[in-house]
Amino acid sequence: MYSSTEQRGQEIAEGATLSPAALRNLFAHTVARLDEKWRNLPESAWQAQVRTAQGRLVPAEETAWMRTREVWIHAVDLDNGGRFSDFPTVVLESLLDDIVGMWRKKDLGAGIAIEVDGSTPVVVQEDSEITHKVQGSLPAVVRWAAGRGAVGVEGGELTPPRWL
Repeated sequence: MYSSTEQRGQEIAEGATLSPAALRNLFAHTVARLDEKWRNLPESAWQAQVRTAQGRLVPAEETAWMRTREVWIHAVDLDNGGRFSDFPTVVLESLLDDIVGMWRKKDLGAGIAIEVDGSTPVVVQEDSEITHKVQGSLPAVVRWAAGRGAVGVEGGELTPPRWL
């Protein structure tokens, strides 16, 4: 975790200047350190409350999902060939559930229905009238919902609500 948003911004800016080989090395080193910490964490500590970058308190066990989510999404953000279609289905489904859940928690997305090809539409705010439908493949819909573009979706001209 970063000590501040300024520190986070500084580390991202510094990382952007690194070569791909240096980034891979930094990533591998960070993964090894985090894996070691998680592996040696006592069972009881997984329920300890930790503060996220957004200020939310969550159980430590949620950090595994948070790390998974960030690694996959930022692999696309690097714009080096990673695509949402590369994500495992379980990550895409979990990510869409997470995004819609955050919209609901923040009372955002009224009127939006999301339909993954072949699935029943999900109405973001069930008590609101549907005014906009976004439809496409699971990777395309998740990409749109995560705010990474509307390639491959119908109805993607609507900017999705912020979820983080």
